[in-house]
Formats: sequence, C-alpha cells, structure tokens
Amino acid sequence: MNPFSKTITATAIFALFSTGLSLGQSSLDPDSLEVSPIEIPVSQQENLPRHNKFQPFQLSGADTTSVAIQFSFVPFVGTNGMNSGNAINDVSFNLLGGYSAGTRAFEMAGMFNINRGDMTGVQLAGLFNQVGGKVDGVQLAGLFNSNLQNVKGVQLAGLTNFTTGTVDGVQLAGLMNFSPKKVKGVQVSGLLNFTAAELEGTQVSGLANFAAKDVKGSQVAPFNYATKVQGFQLGLFNYADSMSGVPVGLISFVRSGYHTVELSFNEVLPLNLALRTGKREFYNILFAGIRPEIGENVTWAFGYGIGTSPRLGRNLFLNIEASSEQLNQGNVEALNLVNRLYVGAEFQVVKKMALFAGPTLNFRVYDDSFPDHPELFTYVRPTIRNERAHPEDLSSQLWWGFRAGLRFF
Repeated sequence: MNPFSKTITATAIFALFSTGLSLGQSSLDPDSLEVSPIEIPVSQQENLPRHNKFQPFQLSGADTTSVAIQFSFVPFVGTNGMNSGNAINDVSFNLLGGYSAGTRAFEMAGMFNINRGDMTGVQLAGLFNQVGGKVDGVQLAGLFNSNLQNVKGVQLAGLTNFTTGTVDGVQLAGLMNFSPKKVKGVQVSGLLNFTAAELEGTQVSGLANFAAKDVKGSQVAPFNYATKVQGFQLGLFNYADSMSGVPVGLISFVRSGYHTVELSFNEVLPLNLALRTGKREFYNILFAGIRPEIGENVTWAFGYGIGTSPRLGRNLFLNIEASSEQLNQGNVEALNLVNRLYVGAEFQVVKKMALFAGPTLNFRVYDDSFPDHPELFTYVRPTIRNERAHPEDLSSQLWWGFRAGLRFF
C-alpha cells in the first residue's frame, strides 16, 4: 500500500470512530459519560459467590472428600496438595505436620496433627494434636492434646489435655487435664485435674483436683475440692459442701459436716482448746494446751489427732480418738511427744453444746539427753506403768489418764 492509500485509510477509520462516540452529543464530554449500575433481583442474590472466611480448626460449608491414605511433609505439601483441608483421611502419615478435614483410622506426625473435623481411631504426634470435632479413640502427644468437642477414649500428653466438651474415658497428663463439662472416667495428672461440671469416676493428681459440681467417685491429691461428694476424698486438705462418703486427710472440711470447738482438761494440762472438722465417721483434730503458771517459761503444747464418733443413742455418741502432742517449756527445743488413745462418751445437752469424758492411754516418747523438759504432772500424779530407755537417747513412759470437757457445735 502506497503512502497516499495509507493516509486515506487512516482518515476513514478515525472518522468512523469519532462518529460512533459522538452519536447524540456534540462533543466528547467526560462528565456526560454515566455508567448505570446493574441491578440484580433479590431472589438471585443468594446464588452469588460469597467470600469464605478462613477457619483452620473448624469445617466450613465446603465439600469434603474421602481419601484412603495420604502422605505429607507439611500442610498442603503432600499427596492431597491444596485440598488437604477438605480431605478426610482413613490413614495419614505426616513427616512434620498434617492438616485435614478429619481422620477415620490412624494418623501420625513427627510434630503435629490438625484435624478440622472428627478424629476416630489413633492419633500420634511428637508435639501436639488439635481436633476441631469429636475424638473417639486414642490421642498421644509429646506436649498437648486439644479438642473443641467431646472426647471418648484415651488422651495421653506430656503436658496438657484440653477439651471444651465432655470426657468419657481416660486423661493422663504430665501437668494438667482440663474440661469445662462432665468427666466420666479417670483423670491423672502431675499437677491439676479440672472439670467445671460433674465428675463420675476418679481424679488423681500431684497437687490439686477440682470439680465444680457433684463427684460420684473419688479424688486423691494434696488438695481436693468438690461440691457434693458421693464417694471419698484422700489428701492433705479436702473441701466439700456435702459428702455421703468419708474425707481422709490432714484437714478435711465438709460444710454440712461435723465441726466442734472443744474446751477440755487432762492430767498434764488443765486448759486445752481443740477444733474438730470433717464428718463424724472420720474427723481431724487440731489442738493446743497451756498450763497457766506465773513464770519465765510457760508450759504449753500443740498437737494433731484423728477420730470417729458413732452414734449410740439419740443424744449419746462414742468417741474413739488417737492424737499426739508436743509438750514444751518455753521454746520447742527437744522431742517430747505425748501420744494418746482416747475412748469416751459424748452427751449432747442442747443442740449446740455437749459434755464428754473418758479415759486415755498415754505413751510418752522423749529425748532423755535434754535436761529441761517441763514437769509432766503438777495437779494430779498418775502412776507410771512402764518406763524404758531406748537407743539414740530416747526414753518412753506409759500411764493411764483422763480427759473431759465441753464441746460447742
């Protein structure tokens, strides 16, 4: 094409383009160009595609697929590829970590497993397992197992087992087991077992067991807490609002149980104050005594005991108690224990007051190399039945005594 022809052709194209743009208007005015919005009927709006919120630990509305077996290095780098989050695997092997919609039989990872849905079968991880749905089977993790729904089976973790649902089975953890809902089974931990609902089974821990509601079973730990207990508590400190069984510990407090303050006298000290707490079937005794003397060094004692008080009649009870007290003059400087076995009767005079009295069998063990023990008897002088010297500078004495006083409930 020669230059003249090219010029004619370009002119014609420009003219046609200008005519098309200027139809119905005299000039090309940017302000006169209006774009009308496209209106979509309301009935068709629900069919429009929606933006999906990323939910790493829960299943969304996306379809899931079933996979017999999968292998992965880390999430999304494996045989399921980018579809890992929507695949429910029968068997899953994850070199470092895995991410799936669920597990039906077996899953193992060097570091972690994350299931958005349910896990059925066995799940093993070097660090942690995270399940967004239910667990029915066994979970084993080096650090923790975390579940957002119910657990049925066994959880074992080096540190913590955590679930927001109920537990029906066994939880074992190096530090803590936690569930805000009912636990039916066994919780064993190094420090703490916690349920904010009922416990039907057993809690055993190295520090504390806590059940916010009823317990049907047992709690064993240095500290145990529950509301209504149908079973027993064993620990140093036990607390319950009510109990149909027996609390056994150094100090047990049952709010609706047995509590008394006691004023008494015996052949060694004329003034003693004691606190009983627990239940009549088994209670703890804390007591202190003093000999009211005018002198530089006062003779005093402190001690601990346990007892039981079965009912003999409407207002009559039997007391069987064993106790031990350290008898001192001034400071505590040497061993001087008076151990007692008491068997007596308690008569409830009025609703909040009772009289008691009974004999005691006393066995004293003391350091015979210490010369400044307080005088044993001052008001009465019972006969020493047996007195012996033992190795390691120890001696013992045996005698019969008595105890009597008032108890206030």
